[in-house]
Amino acid sequence: MEYERGFMTNNEFYPCIILPGIGQSKTELTDGAGNRIKSAWPLDIDTDKLLKKIKKPFIKSVVLRKDAELTATITNCIEEMLAPLECKNDGTPKHPLRVVGYPYSLAGCSADEKRYIYKMVPLKELGDVIGEHNLYFFAYNSFGEPYKTAEELDRFVCAVKRETGAEKVNFVPVSMGGALATAYFDAFGAKNDVHRVMYFVAAVKGSLLLEDLMSGNLNPAGAFDLISMLADRKTAELLGKAIKLLPKKLPEKMFYSAIDAMRRTVLVKCPSIWSVMPPENYISLRDRYLSAEKYAELRAKTDRFHAAQSRVYDILKERESAGTRFFAAVGCGLPLLPVSVHGGVSSDGIIHSASTSLGATFAPLGGQLEKTGSGSEYVSPEHDIDASTALFPETTWFFREQQHDAIADNKTALFLALKVLSDESFTDVHSMSELPRFNYTK
Repeated sequence: MEYERGFMTNNEFYPCIILPGIGQSKTELTDGAGNRIKSAWPLDIDTDKLLKKIKKPFIKSVVLRKDAELTATITNCIEEMLAPLECKNDGTPKHPLRVVGYPYSLAGCSADEKRYIYKMVPLKELGDVIGEHNLYFFAYNSFGEPYKTAEELDRFVCAVKRETGAEKVNFVPVSMGGALATAYFDAFGAKNDVHRVMYFVAAVKGSLLLEDLMSGNLNPAGAFDLISMLADRKTAELLGKAIKLLPKKLPEKMFYSAIDAMRRTVLVKCPSIWSVMPPENYISLRDRYLSAEKYAELRAKTDRFHAAQSRVYDILKERESAGTRFFAAVGCGLPLLPVSVHGGVSSDGIIHSASTSLGATFAPLGGQLEKTGSGSEYVSPEHDIDASTALFPETTWFFREQQHDAIADNKTALFLALKVLSDESFTDVHSMSELPRFNYTK
């Protein structure tokens, strides 16, 4: 297949920088002298040790048919597991952390590094087309500060430009990477260093699931799905079976105690977590958790991001007028995790689709939109999506029943990214019949 070159000055492609999601960068806990202690993120869970700790209070709770310190034990275990990610009251890390970074292209990565990156974001075909010397993975602390990370990203962009000789770069924001891109464009967009942006199920307008976790307005019946997301499958399945043996009201008590522990340890004092809060609900939750004077510095940081997120569409339009092109791949047609009370909202299971689509209109799941004009090319065949209200309707693609993480296995979505990031002649939803506006995952 022939491609029109993306960076014409030296007959090369624009280098592409992946801005990964929350679970795709490794962060290590160190002793302060740079020596690794253990993995801080992803969580380093010793399943055998965990089960040993809860075994005695679990058996007592089952036998006595009451909470025999089981809730306290599980809560302490959660706090212990999350402790390396805890922030101070000003939003800075409480413990010395080190991001496992890749200050070089995929071509310079070791075989193990390359395998890891392609496992996280499987864009190997893109690397084959544009050359791995043009493909980069920007690792960052997923529990850090958005604007501090944006500064690191700006330095990374400058280094990539120097190394490749390119005038501009492409961005591939994935999931939380969408929030990072917002901070970057707010702080450094005027430098006009970005040519194209390929949003991949990106949290541009936050996630209602996070709002539910912060507000505590949750459905305890969905606890297993939440555990599965945070822990390995083996641990989740064992805990799921064990919970069924407990007294009727105890699992719900344990659930809310565990969520409280997550908020205390990580969620409330972490600036990047606030960056994926839907802007419509930020103020009320900020006032609920960050009104105390001790959080003044943290509040200033979260307020800054909220201001940018609230006008992100204006920010992106400004960048578009300066020449940056924006594209988006959106998962839709699925409910959020069952723990969420927003079950009727179209999503990819983790992020609601209105956020990843930058403003498209969706009917409640199983329903249809009213007054959409059924003949419009912007309305889905099921009459439940109106793409015309998206910020960039001509460069937004929808993938029905697409789960958030599983988009990495969606060959059509990956082919879309390949075309956007390697072929200048590919400009919108009309460029190729094989890539229609509305797609079906199954």
